[in-house]
Amino acid sequence: MAVFEAIATTYLEGTAASVEFTSIPATYEHLQLRISGRQNISGSAGGALRIQFNGDTGSNYSNHTFQTYGASSLNADGYASFAYVYQAGRITGPTSHASIYATTILDIADYANTNKNTTFIGLTESISASDYLSFFSALWDDTAAVTSILLYPPSDDFVADTTITLYGLNSAN
Repeated sequence: MAVFEAIATTYLEGTAASVEFTSIPATYEHLQLRISGRQNISGSAGGALRIQFNGDTGSNYSNHTFQTYGASSLNADGYASFAYVYQAGRITGPTSHASIYATTILDIADYANTNKNTTFIGLTESISASDYLSFFSALWDDTAAVTSILLYPPSDDFVADTTITLYGLNSAN
């Protein structure tokens, strides 16, 4: 049986350009982020969530997304050699109903293993001006253990009541 332990939670009481988790201990097998997020980009129903590990701003991130908007739009996208994970989930924006916050869950596998690159998978759902569902995967092309995670919207800020929790996952013996 797997055991989840909350490492840290950030609950925003105001706006913030980013949220960062630092000094992540290497004592877990995997990490999970659970995000309930919203941004204040003008005129938008929402946007992508960006992520960087360990302050790395080099072109070391790639990801794939499979997404649907509303009832009829389905597409797949790939992003390679970016300075951040281009789409690590989604957050709603001002043209969505004020009480709607997009939900994202990210599973970061083997984050402390220095013999391989870091990968993660995730799921986002958002009921907004255009209903949205996305499955995605990403690669950080670096073998360093993940010790910090920076999350941010591509423009403007996270708004109040955005909540992000980092969990550690261990298998019970």
